[in-house]
Amino acid sequence: MLHARLALPLLLIGGCSALDPPSPEPWAARAPVVAEWRYLHTVHFATDRAELASSELESLRSFLAALPAEGRYRALVMGHADERASDAYNLTLSDRRARHVADLLRAHGLERVEVSRRAYGESRPIDPGRGEPAWARNRRVEILVRHWIAEAPRCGEGDRTPSLHGQQLLPDLGCATAANLVAMVADPADLAEGRPLGPANGVREAEAIVRYRTDKVRPLLEEDRQP
Repeated sequence: MLHARLALPLLLIGGCSALDPPSPEPWAARAPVVAEWRYLHTVHFATDRAELASSELESLRSFLAALPAEGRYRALVMGHADERASDAYNLTLSDRRARHVADLLRAHGLERVEVSRRAYGESRPIDPGRGEPAWARNRRVEILVRHWIAEAPRCGEGDRTPSLHGQQLLPDLGCATAANLVAMVADPADLAEGRPLGPANGVREAEAIVRYRTDKVRPLLEEDRQP
């Protein structure tokens, strides 16, 4: 009898749990999809020269012309030299080469490109050999162009928030916000990695709050305006 009395409550508990509705699936709003594309190109230089020959210049122009027309770019220009001459001289020479190529990128019409330069001198040879064939390969500038494309989520494709009773409420919650973000962002790269914050001017910001509270808002200074 003791075992039978204990079994009845257990059966009742098991029956109640079997009737409970299943928990809804976890839900998350659709987010923008940001894809990064990388393009690499190398140009070579004559001995002790920091300007491109006509054939290398044409090669660079063809590379730039093949880049996608839409979007913004960030480019890293890396200058190198062969092993001849001193370390200090080669470092300066590789910097001149990188600066020359960076100027060509901007002159090509890519006003929106953000160019960073690095000079490595002879420290990173691509060919460890000796002699002119190896030196010719090492006298180079490598160009890495990064390009981001943001794709807005497609709303209305099942983004729905489950209610406690299994009904579907608030369709596409957050999807429109994500789509508007993609439409408004100037640089899709900001959605991928952001930008470093600049120095803050605490006094200016505090004075702006005081002017707002006292209804003495002044127009922005021309130098404070940003595109």
